[in-house]
Formats: sequence, structure tokens, C-alpha cells
Amino acid sequence: MATVIIPAFNEEESVGAVVATARASPLIDDVLVVDGDSEDQTVEAAEAAGADTRVVTGGGKGEAMAAGVAATDDDVIVFLDADLHGLRPDHIDRLVRSVATGGAAMACGLFDRGRWMNPWFVHVGPVLTGERALRRELFESLAAEDAVGYRIEAALNARAADLGLPVAIFVCDGMWHRTKEEKADTPREGLRAKVAMLWTAWASSARFALRRLVRRLRAFRSANRPHASGSPPSERTNYPA
Repeated sequence: MATVIIPAFNEEESVGAVVATARASPLIDDVLVVDGDSEDQTVEAAEAAGADTRVVTGGGKGEAMAAGVAATDDDVIVFLDADLHGLRPDHIDRLVRSVATGGAAMACGLFDRGRWMNPWFVHVGPVLTGERALRRELFESLAAEDAVGYRIEAALNARAADLGLPVAIFVCDGMWHRTKEEKADTPREGLRAKVAMLWTAWASSARFALRRLVRRLRAFRSANRPHASGSPPSERTNYPA
């Protein structure tokens, strides 16, 4: 029914467990790990757990995701990060079913941040998660310049909004990940990498939101511009002063 694509870079400690969990889902046909030319044993760990693998060089997360989509022909694609822990097959099943039979064009699974923070991330904050299922045509509709690096997740959100597509968002209870501070040689290096990632993702979200606002303003002005011939247009939306 669906293919899981896992972009990975230097994730030998956790990628095998993510692959095994994905393969345990009855809704998953194939699991593909797209490795960004790791310096450790990520590829070997993924293959030992039963995944197919591809290695890409010179790109980031978005490029790895695009390479994975190009390597499969399933209509429903599931993306998972390689550094997860607490992921369960039922999390994956819910992502897939939300798209395959639930009417959503994209489903996003969020980390479990606890009872007080979860509502904010579901209802308020930008949805910057690597755990998502979506229709192939949504991914393939992205502009090439948007499917790059950590911009990719904000680009998918913006594209779904531009097209007016329904998106399901929910918390995957008990799911978390290895942080960049844990993975780096020093906490300072990890924090620097996290800030760079979050800056790219948040700035991209803001840029896409601004672009959408500009389009709406232009459409508003065009709809309310006086007709060139002096006669009223056949249809018009009136807005209160």
C-alpha cells in the first residue's frame, strides 16, 4: 500500500530499529533508506534490518527524500527520520490510513512533548516534522528549488495549503528522537547544528506564508479593481469597509 523512505546521515545507532518498526507495519510494501554518504555504518545497519538502500552525495534532507520518491512507484509515501525512538507500527499505520482511506492528502505525526506542549504543536506551531505520509502527486508538485535541505517540510506544508488540501496532524504518543546535542561530538556543536536546522525550517515557513499572503492580496486587488470598460464585472465580492 505504501513505501517508507528514511533519509539518513550517520545514524547507525538508531536506523536499524526504525527500519524494523516500519517493516512490522502490515501497510508497508517496501522500506528504503536514502543515505547521505554517511561516515559510519548507517548503510550496513539499514540493510541488516531489511531495508533497501540508496546513497546520494552533495545534497541534504530534501534531496534524499526526492531521490527516494524517484526510486519507488507507490502512490502513498511515508517519510520517517532515522533517529527515532519510541516509534511503533501503529503510528505508521495511522499515518498511512489517514491518507489512503481517511481523506487527507498528507498526514503529519508529531513528537510526544507531553500533555501541556502537545496541543500547542498540533494547533498553533508550524508543523516541522519528518514523520509524514502523503500522496505522491503532492510531493511531485513541489518546485525544484523548494525540495532542498531542511526547507522541504515547510515547502510541503505550504504546497498543501496553496492547493487547499486537507492535512491530518496528530501526536505519536511515546515517540521522540535522538537530539543533535546527543549525536554531535560536543553539546556545543550539536546546539549549533540544531539552531541552523531550526532557522532554515522556521525561516522557510515564514517565507512561504509571506508568499501566500502576497498572492491573496494581489487576488483581492484584482477582484476589486474597476472594470476597464467602465461597466461592472459580471461577478464581484463585496468586502465590508
